[in-house]
Amino acid sequence: MSHSYDYDAIVIGSGPGGEGAAMGLVKQGARVAVIERYHNVGGGCTHWGTIPSKALRHAVSRIIEFNQNPLYSDHSRLLRSSFADILNHADTVINQQTRMRQGFYERNHCEILQGNAHFVDEHTLALECHDGSVETITAEKFVIACAHARTVRQMSISPIRASTTATPF
Repeated sequence: MSHSYDYDAIVIGSGPGGEGAAMGLVKQGARVAVIERYHNVGGGCTHWGTIPSKALRHAVSRIIEFNQNPLYSDHSRLLRSSFADILNHADTVINQQTRMRQGFYERNHCEILQGNAHFVDEHTLALECHDGSVETITAEKFVIACAHARTVRQMSISPIRASTTATPF
């Protein structure tokens, strides 16, 4: 018996793992949707992890480098920035990264769905949208790529084939 699903695959999470999985599946010809619980794609890496911390560190590093450069060591040209200035720079970097990643999904015709997902059965998710509505969506396969799912927990759905970064989809 053949099944008709809304998508070939649904990826839960739009961080680096989810983005990579979604783009790989799309390039193989799959109909893919990505579910992101926050208002912007990118996951924790983009919004409060690696990208912001590196943007902050890079800005401070450049200020120190400028101020220690012998060409500017007469102290009349010391570069000073407030913490608010540095935070604004990090926000700019985050926004650029978010726009770039959103563009990846759009160019590759990968639908972004916003809300919280939970499994109804082995091929069905309930998506709790930000407006309070609940949608039911189906897929043949799922990729769980959210930062909170570092381990595969026992699920009531049987049989389940769990893949990790060390195993193929």
